[in-house]
Amino acid sequence: MSRNTYIALAVSVVAAVAIFNLPRTPYQEKKMEVKEEVNALDVKVDEAVAIIQSGEGAPMVAIGMLLDVLRDDPNHEKALMWLGNFSMMSGQWEKAIDRFHQLSQLFPENEMYALNKVQALLQSGDSTNAFEVADDYLNAYPEAKRIRTFVEGL
Repeated sequence: MSRNTYIALAVSVVAAVAIFNLPRTPYQEKKMEVKEEVNALDVKVDEAVAIIQSGEGAPMVAIGMLLDVLRDDPNHEKALMWLGNFSMMSGQWEKAIDRFHQLSQLFPENEMYALNKVQALLQSGDSTNAFEVADDYLNAYPEAKRIRTFVEGL
């Protein structure tokens, strides 16, 4: 065999090995795994809510769990929200007002917290303050449809 034949054979073998080792699927960027940090306080809130919603277990124990969360983190959003909701369900309007007022201060853009505060104020008989809160929210967030619809329906 001639020298050119050996060179052609070597190039063919190298090309065959290179082609064999090419990926067989299109290139895809590796996705970064996002691991959600499990917050022990969130777990405690979820357990307390499950106790109340299931009807199994003592509701006051669950409320105590939520209050424990607030002792550890006085501004814990989920605990404040659920305590506010449970206060509204049980007709404890002043407690509901306090919880939703705090949430409205911490998260002023959250329309549901402001709406719940307005509803609790109305239920407690403080319609003047309820309309002021609604009006202030609508001035700050004119696109707030839920509060606007609620106030127009009164």
